[in-house]
Amino acid sequence: MQKSEITVCHEYTETPEVKSMVTHIHETNELYLFISGNAKCYIEGAVYPLHPGDVMVMKRAEAHSILISSYTPYEYISVHFADGDVFGGDEILNFIHIRPLGRNNLYPNSEFEQKNWCDYFKKLRSAENETQRKIYLSVLLLELGQSYAQIDEVTPSATDGVGEMIGYVNSHLTEDINLDTLCARFYISKAQLNRKFRQMTGSTVWQYILAKRLLLAKELLQKGERPTDVFTKCGFKDYCSFFRAFKA
Repeated sequence: MQKSEITVCHEYTETPEVKSMVTHIHETNELYLFISGNAKCYIEGAVYPLHPGDVMVMKRAEAHSILISSYTPYEYISVHFADGDVFGGDEILNFIHIRPLGRNNLYPNSEFEQKNWCDYFKKLRSAENETQRKIYLSVLLLELGQSYAQIDEVTPSATDGVGEMIGYVNSHLTEDINLDTLCARFYISKAQLNRKFRQMTGSTVWQYILAKRLLLAKELLQKGERPTDVFTKCGFKDYCSFFRAFKA
């Protein structure tokens, strides 16, 4: 089993650069508390405008980025953790794992202000040891899970069809998918596809597919599977291209 630990990051930037941060994928789950600023969160083609006190929940391998759209002071706290870092494990985390990619990630502060989840983030930031962090994190996740039913009707902004494309890519990740395949399925030109995909995810279609395949490959390797077996299971045509990509 992969050894992990809870990591907490608290950042405050007085004059943030107006830009979209690089789309990234974690091997761990993430909780993100938006404290201040003018920003949006892009997750798997969905767009979530952020307001102070909002909490975002991202499961492992869920591609996301933040778009900062003004020089307003930007502050947040993020918590990264593996499934094994939580007391109660699968039962507590079920609400995260059953959720479709890019759907119901946002817990709006306007709906849950009375919950005082900000206090748990602050306790996680100031915890003196790993046991304390596990306790605070487990309680916070338990409360988020219990409140999940209340956000079922909360939907992200329109994604111009990119969300459907992303769902298709993730469902066929191990198959021979490429731009021609996607263009034919969604009746769109390569130029339009790349433009829309980059606009909504911050990456090209191929960069997205490659990142997802490599994360899957790493998971299989950690389970003890042989590299010569893994590359075919992750959609790579030959071992050399898989080895170069994984090494890079």
